[in-house]
Amino acid sequence: MDQQNLRRLLLRYNSIYKDTDQVYHQFARAFGLSDCAFWILYLLEESDRTYTQAEICDTLSFARQTVNSALKSMQAQGTIHLVPDEHSKKNKLVCLTPQGEQFVRATVDRVIDAELSTLEQFSPEEREFF
Repeated sequence: MDQQNLRRLLLRYNSIYKDTDQVYHQFARAFGLSDCAFWILYLLEESDRTYTQAEICDTLSFARQTVNSALKSMQAQGTIHLVPDEHSKKNKLVCLTPQGEQFVRATVDRVIDAELSTLEQFSPEEREFF
């Protein structure tokens, strides 16, 4: 493929990525969350494990300071609490509080449901391609 076609594909990819990012940004704003807080809650809801702050930074590719600010804000709001990690004295695990679980059901779960509903409309081939 020549450079011009590659550049067109790259431009198209970046445009789709930015449009998608904007959709999630609007969800976060509608729920009164920063983008980082939204993605932390999304990660906690979708995962079958708990995460430390460092693991959240690595998984979501957010700066440590950004994640720390989001966690402090969510902790002050009663959405999350930090639990000492029994495997490491210096790390704490980020856990949803009962209030946080309720908040996630009313917000993040709605986004996930919309995503799943959209994916159901795709053919198996389209899902794999996507």
